[in-house]
Amino acid sequence: MGASDSIQQGTSTFYEEMNEASNILQNCSSRSLVIIDELGRGTSTHDGVAIAYATLHYLLKNKKCIVIFVTHYPKILNIQSEFEGSVGAYHVSYLSTRKLLQISDEKMGISTETEDLGEITFLYKLVAGASDRSFGLNVALLAQVSHM
Repeated sequence: MGASDSIQQGTSTFYEEMNEASNILQNCSSRSLVIIDELGRGTSTHDGVAIAYATLHYLLKNKKCIVIFVTHYPKILNIQSEFEGSVGAYHVSYLSTRKLLQISDEKMGISTETEDLGEITFLYKLVAGASDRSFGLNVALLAQVSHM
């Protein structure tokens, strides 16, 4: 969704995303398979959650279509309680080499232990439930984005 823009014509990526979402909402039916990926990412988190939740709710309640809705907004999971038995949450499983790190700041006199996930291996296997972690930095490393 919203993978293109035309700034010269006054249409941002977010505008294009909203146009595409509107088109889906107007034209899908109960016989449709709707796949939406990261709706609302082009705005603030609060607005993005509201847009994503409202869109998914409308598709489930009014259009009654089959929906695959990819999101990084954990609050969207609340929709499961209203559509119990019809909505499920899934994530891609992973393996990690967990490490315990000792972090200390001599100036502040602080020493604490924290768990680092270490190296992440994505298994590309869908499992039930929401992910308890975000892996944006790990994906950036896989894509060889250099760190400063």
